[in-house]
Amino acid sequence: MEHKHHTKDGDHKRSEVDKKNKRNLWMYIGVGVLIVLLIVWLTIASLWEDTDVAAFIPLLRF
Repeated sequence: MEHKHHTKDGDHKRSEVDKKNKRNLWMYIGVGVLIVLLIVWLTIASLWEDTDVAAFIPLLRF
């Protein structure tokens, strides 16, 4: 029975895929944390009634 050995090039490709997957995981975690912080920030600003008035867009009435 013959064993297949991994070549250095095959191991290199696998490690690149592993690094890319880890980068994607950390990117998703970072984006999730930023979204949570934004929601908390907007909620606190809304509760304290300290929102930016310039961000309000009035409805156009004809």
